[in-house]
Amino acid sequence: MLTKIKNFILDLLFPIKCLGCGEEFENLEPKDKWICKKCFDKIEIKKEQICPACEKSSESGETHYKCRKEISLDGLWIATEFNYETTKEAIYKFKFNFIKDIHYPLSEIIIRSILKADELGNFHDLILSNFSQESGEEEIYTDKRKNKKTETIIVPVPLHKRRYNWRGFNQAFLLSKNIASKFKLPIYENAIIRKRNTKPQTKIKSMEDRKKNIKGAFFCPYHSLINNKNIIVIDDVCTTSATLNECAIELKRAGAKNVWGLVITRR
Repeated sequence: MLTKIKNFILDLLFPIKCLGCGEEFENLEPKDKWICKKCFDKIEIKKEQICPACEKSSESGETHYKCRKEISLDGLWIATEFNYETTKEAIYKFKFNFIKDIHYPLSEIIIRSILKADELGNFHDLILSNFSQESGEEEIYTDKRKNKKTETIIVPVPLHKRRYNWRGFNQAFLLSKNIASKFKLPIYENAIIRKRNTKPQTKIKSMEDRKKNIKGAFFCPYHSLINNKNIIVIDDVCTTSATLNECAIELKRAGAKNVWGLVITRR
């Protein structure tokens, strides 16, 4: 009750507006704010996935066989294109204005992209491995997917302690929590640890410098939890895939069978 009263007062003093059209929200739960339904429906899911190494077309974002020497990621699923202003604004406010509740609509963009995909590939085998409902739209996709049972866990890209204390939350973990809940998958928040407080990748332009900046930044302390598992590493945005790939290197060193990346968008 106190939370509802607090939210009501905040809505009166500082009304929240849709990041797309500017319409004010009134008396809604945090998960229903920030992007109205009309603007949310305008955000199209990515139609064609690409290889994370060469960036050419690939089924469900799987790394091409010839590219596997260049990258440790087995694939990368991208939910939507970067050219949607509503999405860009939401990500910016989520990461740099520290508006925590925006993880709700951003998670829904990822979930919709998975369930609405025209073609299902190896990525769907992993993320839908425990997903089954008796009725509703989700059942259709459960029937369409390949029924290969796999052990899949969700791992968020970690923040260094200093970065976490500055922001107050890990945006990748909040996205991961919603996605893991939706698809009934376990989430290992501390499967990998960021042992170095690296310079933000967004401030580095060169691909080679990005790789150097993030190289050796992660450590996997619990090999027994990772060994022989399929891992989906979640982050908000990727550009060169350097961070996701560095996570994949460490997870495979710990014995992971497959490691895929999952992001809202790629710049």
